[in-house]
Order: sequence, then structure tokens, then C-alpha cells
Amino acid sequence: MIDMSTWEQLEVDVVEGVRLDPKNIRLDIPEGVPEVDIIQDLFHNEKALSLVESIAKLGLLTHELPIVLMRDDVPYVVEGNRRLAALKAIQNPYLAPEFQARIRKFAEDIPSRDALRKIRVLKAPTQDDADQLIAALHTGSQRVGWSPTRQAAFFQAQIDNGKSVDYLIARYPTIDVKKFVIRSQILSLFRNVEYNDPSLKDFVMKRRFPVSTLARLYEYGSFLTLAGIEVDEQVPSVTLRLKPKVFARLAEKIIRDIADSDSETHINTRKLNRKDGPFFVNYMKALREVIDEAEADFALDPGDDETVPPASGPNGNGNRPGGGAGGSGGSGNTGGNAGASARDGEQEGAGSGQGPGEAGTTNSGSKPPKTKSAYLWTEDLSAPADYPPAIGMILTELGRINIDKFPNASLDLIRTFLEKLTKAYAARLGVDLKRHTGKDGGFVYLSTCMKWLEQHVKDIDETALIQVVLKVKSGKLSGYVPSMDHLNAINHNHQIFATSDEARECWQMIHGLIRLMLKP
Repeated sequence: MIDMSTWEQLEVDVVEGVRLDPKNIRLDIPEGVPEVDIIQDLFHNEKALSLVESIAKLGLLTHELPIVLMRDDVPYVVEGNRRLAALKAIQNPYLAPEFQARIRKFAEDIPSRDALRKIRVLKAPTQDDADQLIAALHTGSQRVGWSPTRQAAFFQAQIDNGKSVDYLIARYPTIDVKKFVIRSQILSLFRNVEYNDPSLKDFVMKRRFPVSTLARLYEYGSFLTLAGIEVDEQVPSVTLRLKPKVFARLAEKIIRDIADSDSETHINTRKLNRKDGPFFVNYMKALREVIDEAEADFALDPGDDETVPPASGPNGNGNRPGGGAGGSGGSGNTGGNAGASARDGEQEGAGSGQGPGEAGTTNSGSKPPKTKSAYLWTEDLSAPADYPPAIGMILTELGRINIDKFPNASLDLIRTFLEKLTKAYAARLGVDLKRHTGKDGGFVYLSTCMKWLEQHVKDIDETALIQVVLKVKSGKLSGYVPSMDHLNAINHNHQIFATSDEARECWQMIHGLIRLMLKP
């Protein structure tokens, strides 16, 4: 039973005599943050500005006193944080820089700010007494968890206020700040969409929006590629490369599927737990169909091709740049499988593919499916971090290009990728391919790459791949499509054109070889 009749009343100075408490169970923030950051968080995410307006118009209501707890002879408020933050900002609007003009405007209606300088508070005898009271008032439990959405909101608010990511990392060394910034910016992409269904807008803007489900999606590089989202984890920044109207159509489906728990297409972290599981595979296929339909609908729309960075914060406030290109293309590192294709859902099922003994397979890794997809199977491929950025960029493009629509571009890009990847692979092994040209200082062509690669797979005893290299090197009519002669003809001969089936055949045949050279 709580007996507050014995609790002592104190008069404290709101500026210097009492502090906001980062341990307070009403605050979803990490321990040890500076008070100024707590104030900014309360203004950004807890509507402290509305209390400033209320105090200016109605006066400070004292029917409920803030609760404080003494630590090292300093009173820390454990209940009444928004009121204290509002009172501190009234005395010093610079504590909330982005709101200072509005705070000053409201403060003009206050007869005397000095009258608000000192307030009465109740001193809780112990932390347990304070916790019991606050639990009874607000939660029904002793501690309120820090939600993923609020984690993101807190750090984005600091960035919006001019703090650099490096500054935040140094200030919060035990927290993965970059992860939360990326989460906030991706959440912004979805919150800034103009949904046809207003209820979806309301749902995605909720403080308790289940962002963990969204995070499970964007953890997979294949989803990022599909959605046209580039993530640079080092900056960190998020950039949308998909047309905004196309992305809006995609977002509408995803948010509806998160919101509608009774739907067969409802998604949650459990259902999305495995990217090779049947649900995820089929869901990616459904998302691809939504994008294809939207791209067809908006193909002729002018002025809708610009890169779209997210808004500054998870509520869409502000106007800060969202970062440039990078992530999956630039560094081969997007928080998931950087070179992964967005085609998870284009297949009948992960793991279905070529039969035993067919060329292009090895004993490890997934196999390209037999199903006739409009996209190349790159789900099991990613560019190692020590490769040049071009390798990750081209691999990403190979996973995105529609081979039914662009067969010539597809096959030409396959040839380019095979040559460049072989050169990168050889360089990583310390091999100078110029020595294999037969001429001092000669140019390294695809033929040079294949000559060296044939000997290399023999040396490392990858017997299943020897025939693959020989097939590429040959110009025989049998198996001509993936041959070097055919690839060169596609690249150089103005009389030769490619078909989508040729692109599929070529990629399927060399897939195992590509996987070998992409091993970390």
C-alpha cells in the first residue's frame, strides 16, 4: 500500500535545483544521457511543446506534484518529466533549439517567467516507493521497455538537432547508434508515404508500430534490392532508388500485411525468420508482382525518377539529406546480403535447382532454381568486402535486371561480370594475369581470364568446375550459348542478338563458378 502522506514537500529551482532522470520508467531512453538530450527527446517525441502552450494559456496546474528522488543530495524527477522539461525550456528556450521560436512565442503570454522558476515537488523516500507509485499510475509493471521505434526516434532527434553520428557514437559507446539511425531513416521512408488507405498511415505513425517486423525485412539484402533501398552502414544513410509512386504501392502492401493479423498474408518476425523458407520466398514473389504492376502503371509518369532520401526523423519532420549512393552497390555491405537478388520470391522454392551432376554446381551453397524466372538467381551470392566496389554494384544490377525485357543487356552484363570478377579473384590471390597473356604487358581479355581460371580450378581440385571453364572457353555449337565466343559476339558483333533463354542458360551454367570466386 502506498502512503504518500508522509512524503516530504520541497521547493526547487527548475533550472538549477532539480534534474530530469534518464532512469525514469516514463522515458524510453538509455541511461546516462545528458539532460539536454532528454529535453530534446521530450520535445521531439513526447509533445512537451504542448505543455509549454498549456502553461502559457492556463498556468501551471499544481493538483499533481512532480515526484523526485534524491541521489547524491540532488533531486532527480521520476514523475513529471514533461512538465519539468517544459518549465526548463520556458526559462531557456535554447534547450530545445528546433522549438525555441515557438517556445518564445508562447512565453509572451506568461505574465512572469520568474514565477515559474520555483516549483513544489514531492520527495519519494526510496526508488522502490517511486517505482510503486509510477507503476500504479502508468504501467501496471515495474519497468517499461524501450521500444525499437523509440530507440530510433531518440537518436534521429539528436541528429536532427545537429549532432553528428560520430559524436553520438562517442557519447553512447555501448549503443549501436548507426543501427538505430538506419532504422529511423527506413521507418521514415514508410511513414512519408501517402497511403490510399488513411488507416495505414495512422498505423505506421503509431508510437508502438511493430518496427521489428519491418527490420526483419530490411535485414535481408534481397529485400533491399527489391525495394530499391540502398543502405550505407558507414555514414550511415538510406537512399530510395525506386520511383516514389512504385515504392508507395509496395509500402501499402507491406504495412497492410503487418497491420492485418487475420490476413493470410500477415507478416511478423516469426514468419520472416528464414529467407529460404517457403513463406518468405512466396512473399518476395508477391512483392515483386506488386512492383512490376506498379512500374507498368507508372512507366509513362514524368518527373518521378528522382532519388528520394528519407525525411529527417521518423515523423517526417525537418529537411535533412538522406545520404547518397552507397550501401548495396558501393560497398557491397547493406546490412544483409549486399549482392543478393531481390528475386527470392521468383522461385518455386529455395534449394530447387539443377539435378545431380549437372555442370555449374558444387557440393556447397544453394543451387539456381529450374523455374523460368524473369530474373537471374543471385540470392546465394554476395560480394566480399575486400573486392572493388564495382563487383558488388554489378552483382546487384544482375539481380535487378529483367532478362525478359532486356536480354541483350543481361547477357552483355554477365560477360562483363565474369571477366571483372575473374580479375578481382586473381588479384586477391596475388596473381598477375598479364603474365598469362603470352605477351609482355599484353591486355587481359576474357580469354586470358579463362586460360588462367582453367588451370586454377585444376590446381584447387574443383573438378566439377573444370568442364564449366572448358565450356566457356570452347566455341563448339554444343553448349555454344555460354561460350566465350558467343559472349564476345554479343559484346562486339552487330549482327548478333541475345534472347532471355540464352541469358538464363549462360547464368545457370556459370553459377557455380561465380560462387567459387565470390567466396570470402
